[in-house]
Amino acid sequence: MKALIIYNPKAGRGRSQAFAEAAVALFAERDICLKPKALTLGENPFDGDEDAELVVVCGGDGSINYVVNCMRQKGLNPTLSIVPMGTANDMANALGIPRSHKRALKRILEGEVHNIDCGKVNDRYFVNVLSFGMGTTASQHTPRDLKKHLGKLAYIELRKMHPVRVTIKTESEEFTGDILIFLAFNGVTAGRMHLARNSRIDDGLFDVAILEARNAVLSYGDMVHYLLGGNPEAVHHFRCSHMEVTVEQDLATDIDGEPGPNFPLTISCEHGGLKIRY
Repeated sequence: MKALIIYNPKAGRGRSQAFAEAAVALFAERDICLKPKALTLGENPFDGDEDAELVVVCGGDGSINYVVNCMRQKGLNPTLSIVPMGTANDMANALGIPRSHKRALKRILEGEVHNIDCGKVNDRYFVNVLSFGMGTTASQHTPRDLKKHLGKLAYIELRKMHPVRVTIKTESEEFTGDILIFLAFNGVTAGRMHLARNSRIDDGLFDVAILEARNAVLSYGDMVHYLLGGNPEAVHHFRCSHMEVTVEQDLATDIDGEPGPNFPLTISCEHGGLKIRY
């Protein structure tokens, strides 16, 4: 079996390369040739290795997103595995992959292959969550050491955020209104916050939550109420496999903590579109 281990050099506090090299030796004991490759933005890690059957990603949700999009660009569908080395590691958490790097590697060697869903928005792919609105692009701009204070940052941003007029059309319903936050989950958590209460990663459906706009104080209360397990009327839920989303102003989007595509958005769920070994 030909296998790659693609590592983000900045992940794991800079220790991902040393871990990848140790993994190569461990896989060799199982007669698996594991080739290490550093993840470099702007380059496709599958160049010259299109025949890889297993790809181990050492990094966070953004690294997984990058690898999946590079796979799709080449029309490839190897089996993926994850060694979580990011800040939130939402995808790894959704799959129950241990945070311990050694235990995660052991799970790869001893685990089984599962089919999970993959989200697609326009010509891009995402594995955990697509979002736009207040706070949803914070992970793109927030230094690692400040991410734990995101709650305070979210409140500050909420006071500055203007409502977005949005139209959402699914296969079964339509919503038009002013909102502050839009979240379409393939996974379960965002920044380790359990926001998708009904989501499963293999059911062929997105779990969508939107926060309808009110004034800053009431909207902040709605957010807190929801995070504490409540069901405020301003938070709307629905599940679907396909959406068309338009807005009346320019707005940034986010996929798995990375910059997403421009509006309008065509969003679809590829049921069982990814093979994951864990």
